[in-house]
Amino acid sequence: MKKILLVTGKTASAITKKYAKLSKTPSEIHICNTDVAALISRELIVKELAGKNLNNISTIIVPGQLKGDVTIISDKLGVPCFKGPTQIADLPLVLDLLPGVTLSTTKSANSILESEIIRRAKHDLVRAYMPDKYSMKIGDVKIVRGITQVVAEIADAPMLTGDEILKKAIYYKNSGAKIIDIGMMSNETGLEKVGEMVNIVKSAGVPVSIDTVCEKEILAAVDAGVDMIMSYDETNCEVAGSIDVPAVVIPRDKSGIPKNICDRVNLVEKLIGKIKNLNNNYENKLIADTILDPLNFNFTESVIGYYKFRKRNLETPVLMGAGNVVELIDADSVGVNALLMGIASELGIELAFTTEYSAKTIGSVRELVTAAEMMYLAKIKNQPPKDMGIDLLILKDKRGAEDVLQEYDENFKFIEVKKTPIRQIEEGCFRIYLGGGKINVIYYLAENPLTGFRGTDVKNLYKTIVNHPGIKIGSEHAAYLGKELGKAQTALKLGKSYIQDAELF
Repeated sequence: MKKILLVTGKTASAITKKYAKLSKTPSEIHICNTDVAALISRELIVKELAGKNLNNISTIIVPGQLKGDVTIISDKLGVPCFKGPTQIADLPLVLDLLPGVTLSTTKSANSILESEIIRRAKHDLVRAYMPDKYSMKIGDVKIVRGITQVVAEIADAPMLTGDEILKKAIYYKNSGAKIIDIGMMSNETGLEKVGEMVNIVKSAGVPVSIDTVCEKEILAAVDAGVDMIMSYDETNCEVAGSIDVPAVVIPRDKSGIPKNICDRVNLVEKLIGKIKNLNNNYENKLIADTILDPLNFNFTESVIGYYKFRKRNLETPVLMGAGNVVELIDADSVGVNALLMGIASELGIELAFTTEYSAKTIGSVRELVTAAEMMYLAKIKNQPPKDMGIDLLILKDKRGAEDVLQEYDENFKFIEVKKTPIRQIEEGCFRIYLGGGKINVIYYLAENPLTGFRGTDVKNLYKTIVNHPGIKIGSEHAAYLGKELGKAQTALKLGKSYIQDAELF
């Protein structure tokens, strides 16, 4: 049986051998006389393989980062040559799919196999969420060290109506949150609504927790069937003696949360021991949270606190609160959430807590879930969180656009466009705004609203408007409408505010 010849460099040779062995496809490795695989040239490959007996080789696979078309290698050596993946961890996937897929001589195997990488990523994630072994269950959610699962808080829940709570719970569930938290308020505000709120969130088909340190609210939630309590501290831990619902333990005493990280870790450990002594049923139902502080307010030290606790308590599940960090920085939440989940992954943190309280954090739940899944896939592949089949690239592209084909000669003339005078185009005008998750357009004639249009698909919205019998619109006005609708759709997708005639960024 013929083999696949894998070309690599000195530095990557060991790991290439490791991943090649994970495939059932027979292969052998040629190590080029250069350190970095990405810097191997086509000419070097031809030179080094020219005197080698290739009769038992069916295909040559070179590093995906290699520059240029590798057809020249095929022509010179008489053996088909293609580009492999950019990440060595994907090598078994490439080998196992051969010869069922056709690789490229110009593009890395990643672009060819992207759909298969996505399919396998989904398969790996299903297995991650349904492990055979787990440390505890919160409702029907299995808590396991391998992947961080998201708890999403409905902030100030007592101030909301039942319909608003249910709508928020369903939204969080659809965003990927595994547990929905009822965020309570101070001074027992909403105590009488606790049971009702627990039942409403449960009706969404998801486990529910309650965020409170008030003993009365904890007991009311337990009576209603809550799945997790947030949180026990030194002021209320005595209540744990009569209940055994999974609970988060935080480092707070009568003076508040200690600033010193060692004091926090020691206090959490002390409280966990005390609760277990009060109630034997809590042996495997407690979750630690040493508290994550905002940036510029002890953030780095607080991360060290999680590190210290994890090193000393390998079996106790840990929760990290990401929400405060994201809320208290004026930066796009996507990258912040991704980095926080990277930290959580390295520390083996099982749960991440967040909310979408302000406009700038809308989408944070989905972002945290996606980031956590990226980190899990990267961990099991033993590589950075790149080319995982899922990503958090929203405003920037993964790869640069190809150069546009120049379809004109050097004598072709362009008109340099400068600022043009503003003039009244027609009597009618459009008012465009976002509302209800849709783009809303009202056509005014002589300052009176005449017709309204609503939708999310800009193409259909535009066609409907310009073809409507009651609207007369010239080419310049149509161009303006198209421009504004495009901006509105971008704003809708990104969760940004849209103001007609104003720049979006």
